[in-house]
Amino acid sequence: MTITGPPRAGRCGTSPYVDLGHMTKSCGQDSRYAHGMSTGPTAGTHRPADERRAQLLDAAVDVLREHGLKGLTTRAVTARAGVPHGIFHYAFGSKAALVRALVERELTGAAAAWGAAVESDDVPTALRQALLAQLDIVRTDPERDAYLTELVRAAQDDAGTRPALWEQDRYRAEVEHRLTAWSRDAGVRWAAPVADVAALVLSATDGVIQAWVVDRDDRRAETSVDLLARAVASLALPA
Repeated sequence: MTITGPPRAGRCGTSPYVDLGHMTKSCGQDSRYAHGMSTGPTAGTHRPADERRAQLLDAAVDVLREHGLKGLTTRAVTARAGVPHGIFHYAFGSKAALVRALVERELTGAAAAWGAAVESDDVPTALRQALLAQLDIVRTDPERDAYLTELVRAAQDDAGTRPALWEQDRYRAEVEHRLTAWSRDAGVRWAAPVADVAALVLSATDGVIQAWVVDRDDRRAETSVDLLARAVASLALPA
């Protein structure tokens, strides 16, 4: 995941690496014991901050899969990752920051699928490929959709995680960008504002995906994708 800016040095001259179990003595005492941290092999591994954050995000996903959002505590995450609890606060600072990072990582992957799957300047074909890519993300890992939905709902309900909704806006912006690019390459224009077309595509795609989650009917889902791609493409008019 992306971290803006270089990592800052910790207190008492510690390095920007999340190596809290391997600090040297500073400020008159051994920081390992001042923080009550483990000195085992996992704690003593010298790893950059971005690697520690990725490690904790992976652990958080495991916790979500097994225990749901209610079980997502900072201690559960660090226990799953096998690191001292203090590392969590060094890497994220709060559970709200962890939730935002999870939403960012998951929605960034979904948004990237819109571009990666499309190799056609034909609008119906491009739409179908992109919609199938979204469906395939869920078919490959249905549990992912379940925990991501729960995370987004938490972001809507909790003022502490509300900034995560910015990631949804970025996701919609990516779809708008793709629709604009396809229409430009195909020499067409949209019959409605592209933002409204993007909202329609996302809402309809979510409906197809949720129907598949319930019935696991691949044929029906793929037929729905075909019809949706044709319906949206009908909004593309000659420029």
